[in-house]
Amino acid sequence: MTLQQIGARLSQRIGRDSALVRLFRPAYEKLLDRGGGFQRTVNGRETFFIDPRHRGLFPETYEPTVCDFLREQVKAEDVCLDVGGHVGIYALCLARWSAPNGQVFAFEPNPDTRAVLESNARRNPEGQRITVIPKGVSDRPGEATFFAAGIEGFSRLGEPNRERPEEHRSFQVPITTIDDFCAEQKIKPNWILIDIEGYEVAALRGARETIRTARSRIVVEMHPFLWKSAGTSQEEFSDLLTSYGLGAVALSGQRDLWAENGQVLSVVD
Repeated sequence: MTLQQIGARLSQRIGRDSALVRLFRPAYEKLLDRGGGFQRTVNGRETFFIDPRHRGLFPETYEPTVCDFLREQVKAEDVCLDVGGHVGIYALCLARWSAPNGQVFAFEPNPDTRAVLESNARRNPEGQRITVIPKGVSDRPGEATFFAAGIEGFSRLGEPNRERPEEHRSFQVPITTIDDFCAEQKIKPNWILIDIEGYEVAALRGARETIRTARSRIVVEMHPFLWKSAGTSQEEFSDLLTSYGLGAVALSGQRDLWAENGQVLSVVD
């Protein structure tokens, strides 16, 4: 029986939040760390070693319908952009699905979250094909104010995310655009994943040339309740996709693309 299995059984018997479990948790996590990390299987399919201290951010079930779709569609040697990489769930999956020679560029401007992403990438052979970019993505390069909500997935540009009432920490971060980045790297991405808490329209505005020349397939996490605070709207989003010759298909079961949070695939009309 592995150390992780022993720990899981003890937690089940006496409770994850029991005083005894809390007492021994730091030592348990250090031992796991020395052994390569905490072994996590996502959606019953992909198994990775991750930072044991932050395993709660890497759940066993994660957007299964979207992952199933991408697993079937991402091809060997595909180039993928993961805009809003967080702790690296999609980055690691994309790196595995695009093996043996695919490339993944994961953008994460939050230094605390980025440290977890980099730690998770180092623990897995796929991580060698993940390049972590310490920048935010918008419609123009430069700097912007970033509001970090710890290492949870609620940090964003512009202003605090009202989904999280706790105090945010704000600081300046470098910003790039998808077009500028792809031109600098001389790449034409096959896939662009975007999850940046309401600023998805800004990221897409800065990707016009890339979308035109690479014909990238785009998966966007829609945050309609945050669009107003990001200075955009349903109409602008819809008009932008139309101007790019893109259609939109719900991937996560939402009935209304423009009113419900969820993943959307933008495809060439």
